[in-house]
Amino acid sequence: MSLIIRMDSIKTIEHMKTSIPYILNEKKTNGLAYSNAGVTAEQMIKSFLLTKELYPSGGKREAYHFKFSFSKDENISPEDVLAFVKEWAQEYLGDEYDYVLSAHSDREHRHGHLVFNSVRRGGGKYRYEKGDWERVIKPLTNRLAEKYHTGHLKERDAGKDYSADYDRKTDGVTWKEKVQGDIDACIAVSKSYADFKRRMVSQYRYQLREGVSREHGVYLALTPPGKAKAIRSYRLDVGYMPVEIEARIKGAELPERAQNRGVEKTPERQEKEKGLDWLMSRNYTFIPYEKLSDYQKAMVRQTLEAKHLYRRTGTSLQLHEQSVRAVRGMLRQTEGLGIYRKAGKQQAEYLQKHQKQQQKELEKIQKSFGKRR
Repeated sequence: MSLIIRMDSIKTIEHMKTSIPYILNEKKTNGLAYSNAGVTAEQMIKSFLLTKELYPSGGKREAYHFKFSFSKDENISPEDVLAFVKEWAQEYLGDEYDYVLSAHSDREHRHGHLVFNSVRRGGGKYRYEKGDWERVIKPLTNRLAEKYHTGHLKERDAGKDYSADYDRKTDGVTWKEKVQGDIDACIAVSKSYADFKRRMVSQYRYQLREGVSREHGVYLALTPPGKAKAIRSYRLDVGYMPVEIEARIKGAELPERAQNRGVEKTPERQEKEKGLDWLMSRNYTFIPYEKLSDYQKAMVRQTLEAKHLYRRTGTSLQLHEQSVRAVRGMLRQTEGLGIYRKAGKQQAEYLQKHQKQQQKELEKIQKSFGKRR
């Protein structure tokens, strides 16, 4: 059991304006948040900007974002996560900086966020000096870990590469070359995209995660043995995105978008390709079921059948919560995906009917509550 602190710099005002509302999201925090710079996100942002206006620094960083991640095995409550981060911020930053912090409970592991201004309230920039980790951050974090009965700060593995440089060589081979070579070898023996993912984990000992990017669509985050940070497939050469891997396994030609990836597109081509994007668009682009890949079809079928997980009885609370998390994950991945088939229409009608019933029940409760008053 342990906890990890990740430190990121916020380099633009726009990023700062989105980071503060993000960590204050009610769906993630359930109200567990605190700030010394205001009550609402708008007030906090104004406080950050006012401090910068009063004490111009000319720096290239606008704020800093620290994330405190506790192991899934830690039995720490969201309230204690908030208290932990609040006490940490008060001791590390004091009243010298504007800051906002929160505790999130939207994932399996508890985690907290801290965003603070890059400029002191009395003037001067925040500086992370060499040796601060061992001299200040580590002792403070471990002391609070003992107070809240959690594991100590996790130390870096000396045998792993934590750099983000994909062209850094290890034993004469760059990480990019190694990952692409392993993918090539795995594709050669895989029967399907699902089989490919299984083999990459079981045989090649990779950590594998799928994600969706607005710009790149569905991608793979691959962490090879010996590397601490994942390499995303859209940073590799052509032929290593999920849709491209699937095509290579089937022996089919790469999609037109893959063949032209990295080539400057004309506005006409970009407009033409919008409807053929191999991604689950957040802009609600409707894609016919027949045009989906095998991976997408499987995700759609799972989502359509997800209602059965919610209606199960006789299962343990833990199993039910795992099912709910799985369903929510699938829904997030398939958000905005249109399905032109009979089953899809039936499920859509079912959901609409169910939502109307819930709305009617809510209205009845509200009327009843009004009469009592």
